[in-house]
Amino acid sequence: MRHDINKALMYCTIMNNSLVDFRCIRELEERNIIGGYKDLYETLCRGIDLRLLTEGSRVKISELRTHMSILEAKYDYYYNIIRSKGISIIDDESEFYPVIWEGISGIPKVLFVIGDPAKLRSIDARGAVSVVGSRQPGRYSVYATGDFVRKLTERGIVTVSGMAMGIDRTAHVASMDAGGITVAVMPGGCDEIYPKQNVDVYRRIAEGGGVIISELPPSSGVRKQYFPSRNRLISALSDACLIMEAGEYSGTLHTASFAAAQGRDVYVLPNNIYADNCMGGLKLIGDGASVLLDENDVIDSVAERLLSRKVSCGTGVLRKDPEIIAAEIKRKIDKLPEEVTDKDIEFLINDELQVRDLSVDDLVARTKIPFYRISQILSDMEIRHMVFIQKGKYSLTMSH
Repeated sequence: MRHDINKALMYCTIMNNSLVDFRCIRELEERNIIGGYKDLYETLCRGIDLRLLTEGSRVKISELRTHMSILEAKYDYYYNIIRSKGISIIDDESEFYPVIWEGISGIPKVLFVIGDPAKLRSIDARGAVSVVGSRQPGRYSVYATGDFVRKLTERGIVTVSGMAMGIDRTAHVASMDAGGITVAVMPGGCDEIYPKQNVDVYRRIAEGGGVIISELPPSSGVRKQYFPSRNRLISALSDACLIMEAGEYSGTLHTASFAAAQGRDVYVLPNNIYADNCMGGLKLIGDGASVLLDENDVIDSVAERLLSRKVSCGTGVLRKDPEIIAAEIKRKIDKLPEEVTDKDIEFLINDELQVRDLSVDDLVARTKIPFYRISQILSDMEIRHMVFIQKGKYSLTMSH
């Protein structure tokens, strides 16, 4: 047995190059043969009593054990690519693993990432929307995609898409042009530029505009069967799904179905009733999807899910520490208002605006701070470019 193994990478090597599947892994865990998926390689090397397994799993494990040297060579192949291309491996114990995936079945335990993996935390801290649609969209859909993505990005929301031509490309570019973060989920390895026409977008994301991710090991070629799996990750990484244009048999509809099954709100851009390329989206509206008319509807959906995540999550970027601090400040407001500092008020404002945009009156009502003090602190925060006001409501700037 080798001792220089990255357990997460070896797990992916086995899962993508043998008959072993999730059902087999689950059986090994349920029978306490392995403590977790990362123990698979070490346990195989020590030996497994095949009599403890069902016939199907016995066949898979037997086949795997006879090809361990081949798998180890494949592991080395992946590992060398990862080192040479600067790819990060993120597993479900990593601080960068998406909290938004909690409670969703069939989600990968390991991700391969090009770009700064810390940017994945923005999804959990700021919220995200998936933006998908036709590879050959009409001008109206392209314009609307750019417009909505820009407005959502200005509110700090992350854009997730699949780097296809058309709507996907437009969404990624609009997000980066607005100074935001975009996540591209690939239908092959994260180092496989697909389609080749998007090499400029790929490089721009990799060089700082966001992250490129895949559940597949590096240099895994793009295959037709990978697209539905990719689409389920796109929707799972978002708080709301925007369908900008889709034909009746478009793969975009798979993303919408995944989103609905994962509990995400689905919004559809109203489009031309005479265009075949729009019929899939229009049918989604008929089936109960929300009509995409105003970015504020999407922002509200994201805010609700974001608040729910902040309340329920006790680890990672959404630790309850800020909530405890806010609660202590509010207790001080009730019992010792004269001791409330400007920093306390600024913290409360920042905490409230993390969830949704609010007017001065809203902030006064939610914090119980007098109007004159809230106004004073907001003015100071505006001068320091921490907040901005639009249509009577304050928002946090991108850098905060």
